[in-house]
Amino acid sequence: MSIAPLRTMARLVGVPVRALVRRSTRLNAALWDTQYALGFWGYLDGAGDGAVPLSLIETWAPRPTILDLGCGTSANLALTRGRYRHYHGVDISRRAIEVARSLDRPDASYEVADIRAYRSLERYDAILLREVIYYLTVAEAEHLLRRLPDMLTARGRIMVQIYDVDRSQQFVEVIRGCGLDVTTRLPTDRADGATGAFFVLTPAAAPPR
Repeated sequence: MSIAPLRTMARLVGVPVRALVRRSTRLNAALWDTQYALGFWGYLDGAGDGAVPLSLIETWAPRPTILDLGCGTSANLALTRGRYRHYHGVDISRRAIEVARSLDRPDASYEVADIRAYRSLERYDAILLREVIYYLTVAEAEHLLRRLPDMLTARGRIMVQIYDVDRSQQFVEVIRGCGLDVTTRLPTDRADGATGAFFVLTPAAAPPR
């Protein structure tokens, strides 16, 4: 089956998932596990653009530490040995994290957690939100984006990948309304005609007193 019908199937499944289980972390996790078990997200493992995040991160942070929120299996992220110091992937699906750990990548760790409430005492050179933000309500996205700067190093930045900018325009506005500056926008054109983008975000400079 081609990628486009699978994407459509995943979107249709995503609608009731978001509507029915948003308030229950346990139920949310169980339904994401079921989707991974049924192979709904398998097409992502071979999706393109996997090399783009690391290449972009290296422009401001050679050999970075990376936090990947909503990482899924992480198989679609190209992590070349020696080009990063540490990678930490977080996802609500235990099944996805099991697959991620089975990849046995060097200098990588994983954690099962709900990113909506996730906090870390560690600081990272890059925090990734790849194809994640539109599975959150506007309020959840705002809450997440506003607390991420506390997890960044002095040189750290946030990278948000949005598959279809037209579908997710409200979240583009949310990004810009959360005290974050868009320093880079790299468009990505898909075979099915959708136009997405990688947004690189930095905390906005504090106004002079």
